[in-house]
Parts: sequence; structure tokens; C-alpha cells
Amino acid sequence: MHANTTTSRQPIGDAGTYFIRSGYRSRDRVEYFVDETDDTVTWQPDVYPYTAARAKELGRDVVIDIGCGRAGKLASLAHEYPAWSFIGVDFGDNLTWCRDNHPFGEWIEVDLESAERLPITPSLVRRSIVVCSDVIEHLVNPAPALSLIRSLLLEGGAVAVLSTPARECRSGYDTPGPPRNPSHVREWASDEFQALLRASGFEIHYAGLTRSDDASNGLSTQLLLVSAEAAEGQQP
Repeated sequence: MHANTTTSRQPIGDAGTYFIRSGYRSRDRVEYFVDETDDTVTWQPDVYPYTAARAKELGRDVVIDIGCGRAGKLASLAHEYPAWSFIGVDFGDNLTWCRDNHPFGEWIEVDLESAERLPITPSLVRRSIVVCSDVIEHLVNPAPALSLIRSLLLEGGAVAVLSTPARECRSGYDTPGPPRNPSHVREWASDEFQALLRASGFEIHYAGLTRSDDASNGLSTQLLLVSAEAAEGQQP
């Protein structure tokens, strides 16, 4: 992992394009992403260890995984930290699979493109750290998911760890889109994604690049550590 200093070569977009530059084409719908395990490659192998390290530093023992998929990496954390509590949030077949196959954790079904709040005990939220790993790019409207993450932080979650592809490292900053991965709606360049997060009420404490997978070991995934900026007159 290393800090990212990428800057835009042209003006980034605004809230209407989720801060992606003018001319980029996003998809308006994608098929449901089934998180089927491929034992030969681990995607984003360093995101969950990074999350665990931050949890230990901050004295948190609850991990809330937004868009957990089939929660294979969450299961690895549960094996390493059996005294911790784990909450996975997703919907459809992925969450059903988790309930049927993972004896640990609490599994909450939520459509991440809705504005629902999570039915999590406040005392658990106050002990938590949040992770949302390579989920935002799958959402036609990422605003509700970002709002959901921010609400958890305002309610006492320590920080959130976010990851998403770095377009400038994959298809190139000036690629017209849509992404090559048919389950991705859009992919942000690093400066664009950071602008989206700031506009969504987050303070960025770290922004860098991490491995996309453990086969190529290429640094082409954005990794960010964020907290919630309180609205004026609101306590963080």
C-alpha cells in the first residue's frame, strides 16, 4: 500500500455524475453480483487485515461489513479474532448463503440503494469499525450506501475502511467507460472518488492504493480510511 497523489488532468464532475469527469459513460443497470468463491485468487487481500489493524488500534471489537457478499474474508477475521462480533449487510442470494453457511455473525438484509437504517443495537455500533470493500462501484446510486455508512459513524462507529477500483490504474484516467467488468456501474479515478466522499460528509484520514488481487499484486485498488464530518451544530 502507498499513499496516492494522483491529480485530475481535467475538471472532475459534480454531484450529478457522482464527481466522475464529464464524458464518462456509466451503466444504468447491472445484474445482481453473485459472490462465488474462486480459491485460486483472493481479491483485495489487504483490505480486511487493514480493517482489523485499525480496529485493534482503536479498541473496537465489532466489524460491520457493508455489502459483505458471501463474507469469505469476514470469516477469516472471525477465525483470527473469535472474541469479536461480526455483522454482515447485503441482500439476495449472497446473504442467504451467509445465513446458511456461516455459524458466526449476524446477517442483515438491506438493499444498499435504499435509504434504510440498520437494526443494530447502539451499544454494538459504538464498539464498531465499518468496512465496505469494492461495493460502491456495483451501485447505480451509491448515495444511500454512503449515507448509511456515515450514519453508523455518527452513531459511534470509529471509522470506515472503503475500497473501490482506481480507474487511472486499470483502464486509464481518460477511458470513456463503462467499465470492462459488466457488474460495475462506474469506476472512479482516485481524485473523483475522494471528491465524492468529501461531498458526502466524510473526512479522509488516509487515501492510497492497495493490491487488487494476490496473483498480480498490482496496486490498482483505492483504499481509504474515513470518519464522518458532523453537520454544523451537530456533535460528531
